[in-house]
Parts: sequence; C-alpha cells; structure tokens
Amino acid sequence: MVTLKDIAQYTQLSPSTVSIVLKGNGDARKIKKETQTIVLEAAKKLGYKPNVQARVLRGGSPNRMIITLFWASDIRIHMLSRFINGLQDSLVQNNYPCDLQIKPYVNDRLHEALTDQTILASNGMIICNPSETDMEFLENLDAGIPIVLYNRYSDKYATINMDDHTIGELSAKIFAKHQKHNPAMLKSPATFNGMNIRTNIFEFTAIENGMTPPVTVQITDSMEGGYKGALKLCSLPQLPDCLFCTSDSIALGALKAFHEKGIQIPEQLEIISVGNGNPDQEEYAIPSLSVISLPMENMQPVSVPFIRFYPTGNITPALLNYQFPILRGKAVRNNPGSFIPPLSDILLVSSRFDP
Repeated sequence: MVTLKDIAQYTQLSPSTVSIVLKGNGDARKIKKETQTIVLEAAKKLGYKPNVQARVLRGGSPNRMIITLFWASDIRIHMLSRFINGLQDSLVQNNYPCDLQIKPYVNDRLHEALTDQTILASNGMIICNPSETDMEFLENLDAGIPIVLYNRYSDKYATINMDDHTIGELSAKIFAKHQKHNPAMLKSPATFNGMNIRTNIFEFTAIENGMTPPVTVQITDSMEGGYKGALKLCSLPQLPDCLFCTSDSIALGALKAFHEKGIQIPEQLEIISVGNGNPDQEEYAIPSLSVISLPMENMQPVSVPFIRFYPTGNITPALLNYQFPILRGKAVRNNPGSFIPPLSDILLVSSRFDP
C-alpha cells in the first residue's frame, strides 16, 4: 500500500506537506499551487488510496467516515435542506459516525468540483442531480471510493431514484378517474432523463385512458414560466379540463393566471404538480396544490450503508426506486387516495444490497 512517506520520497517533499495537500488544506496553509499539483499527480500515479482507518482516527472513532455531498447549485435550496435533514436523521438513528461536507457545483461542470483532491479527502460521495454532461464524466471516472447517485440512472453506480414512471402514470389516472378528456402539460426543459419519463408516461397513460393527446407548453421552471404558460392555455379555443405541471413553482404561477382569468380551480380545471418545492407554499396556495410528493427525506437512509459497506468503491450497481403517495390538496376534486391504492415509501426495484 502506498503511504504518505512514499509520496514524500517520490516528490522530495516533506511528509507534512504531502499530508496537508492530501487533506485538502493546501490553500488554507498557503502551499503553492504548483506544489499541490505535484503531490496530487504523484498520488494518482502511485495509486495512493487514503488509509480510511488511520485518517478517521483523528475524529476519535475508528469507524468515522467523511462523506462529500455534491449538490447542483441551480437546484432549489429547500430541497437541499430536506435532503440533508433526512441524511442527518439516518446518521443519528443508525449511529454512523460521520463528517459531512457539502460541495456545490454548477451543472455540466461537475468535473471542476470533483477533483482528485476531493476524492482523496473523502470516504464516499453522494452526487445529487448531475446533468447528462456530468453523467458522461462520471461514467468515465475511476474514483476508487463508493459513489451513490441521487435521482439519476446508471449502470455503473448505485442509484436512488424517484419512481418517475409512477409520477406520470398516477397523475393521468387520477384525471381519467375524474372523467377528464382534454389534458394539458406545462413543463420545463428536461435536465435529466427522469423528467422525460414523467411527461412521456403522462401522455401515454392519458391517451390510453381515452383522453386527447395533451396540449404541451414548454416554459421555464419558475412561477413566471407557469404564469405565462397558463395564459397561453387560456387563449386556446377550448380550455383544457386538467393540467399536469412538472414542478410546483410552475403550478403556483399557473394558479395566479387562472385566477386572473376567472377560471375556477378545480371546478373548471384540475391541476396536479410534482411536489419538488416548499410544502408550505403548496399548502397555503389558494386552492392548495395537489402534488405528487417526492420523499427526499426518506430516500437517504440507504445512501450511507452503501458507502459504509463498500469502502473500496466496488458497489454492485443497484437501482432503488421509491414510490410515494399523492398529497391532499384542493386543486383536484376529492382526495385521490380514495381511489388510488396508497403508495408507501417502499423499494420498488430491489438490489443485491441488503443493509
């Protein structure tokens, strides 16, 4: 096993300098960029892997882990808060000694944040919402530590996902049960394949249940986008009688436009949105939104076991899919749970991993 002393001897630097750089403290200790590059390149060339047990002893526990959470900076901050709350609860409940460090990154530029230095300073990584470009980078990455992807699909890594198929299917079936015939969609540009699955399945299920092909308006993922998109729907010769929104921000903007136009919700038009926003906004909208709840807090307990039990990163690729109930709201008539079997937060697709 390659040690710090081996790297120090190879680079002709002191072991303390090598240690500082590999811990990610080079800038703070004012070590020259050139020196940091020499150390990192040498560590990579020699095949250095951090001695997990030795490194975490500084935290007082032989089993303490350092987990790096990568979060795309364009994703809503309250989603990050819900994600971290679920992760922290899991760590406490399972007594996993762990230091959690958060690294924001810009979509399509994950490679700038996920560097060799970051890898060497981590026992494992959780990467949230990487773009298609970032996924290409990850597919070619050999990190040597466990990586878990959140809300993405991969044949290489363990992934934890929403059940995107059910999001679209359930929404369309609710409208069909309410005898709706003219659906519409307000959707933002897809940043990952799951978004396409949701909208494609909604359209397929709607048509399969006797509805007309949905009128689709593509807008920005914002209240302003939803407002403008809804105004376009209001200008159609025939107003749709049901609407699927790909985010609750879009739905909130649409509600404002429909209110201004005097359209009664849900009497004239029913709305279901994907619940990826602030629950308080969903609840206190008028009428309160009917949303497909995304269980971000409940999806985290399996992330840490993946990292804990596969310290070398040799995780058998596994897909964990979560179902979820539709929340109560007044943007559709009745409580959808009265005719759709409740969908609990359960694993749909089991992996070969048993925590």
